Amino acid sequence: MRWSVIIVTCILLGFVSWSQAAENRFQKFNTETEQAYAAYRKALFQTNMKDAEKSGKANEMFLKQWEQIQQKYSDQPPEIFSTDPQWKDSLANIEDIAVKSDKQIKEGQIAEAHETLEAVRDELSNLRQRNSVIVFSDHINNYHEVMEGLLDGGFTPEKIDKTAMIEISGHLAVLNYLAGAIKENAPVKYQDVEKYQKLQNGLFTSLEALTLAIQSENPEAISKSIKMLKPAYAKLFVNFG
Repeated sequence: MRWSVIIVTCILLGFVSWSQAAENRFQKFNTETEQAYAAYRKALFQTNMKDAEKSGKANEMFLKQWEQIQQKYSDQPPEIFSTDPQWKDSLANIEDIAVKSDKQIKEGQIAEAHETLEAVRDELSNLRQRNSVIVFSDHINNYHEVMEGLLDGGFTPEKIDKTAMIEISGHLAVLNYLAGAIKENAPVKYQDVEKYQKLQNGLFTSLEALTLAIQSENPEAISKSIKMLKPAYAKLFVNFG
């Protein structure tokens, strides 16, 4: 009986040890991905600002970090991604995107490089979604998708009538919900970071401004407030997204 207990205990300890190792490997991958993603966000921001020099440096840093991730994890993915048949393709696709944007930046095609880099966000999002993984960046990306839909609506003052205001209000309701999800799911490490809190508050302030503009039924104020959503989001994204 005593030996049976010892054997069972050893098996349980072995399982716990394996589980911890698997979790640690995922955490390490996630940390390294976050570090590379920080460089990616800078590259995306700088290409949007049309700054060739800063775009090139940020893109090169992202590419270098991603190449290291691919070398380390392509053939040995963290356990949670181990059954994903598209794992290797996703990692390779991201590197290909960074290589392409690097070439475009060097050729002075900054706007094209920005559009190319946008695909990295989708690749990572799809990778996590396929494997039921949710990180803070996903909440940031969800907000971005709806915000871009509103910005692409072409709501210039002369096009804002009662029908348009109903449509804008619908987008605003979703954005308020998604902003709440960002606040609720912000990593603990950001809670005492003054810069994060300031930028998060800036996001909510931009939504409040649009709310007040809609209530005023002023087309000029509504159009201006819609445009101001992007700067507030971009500051949060590039620093913490």
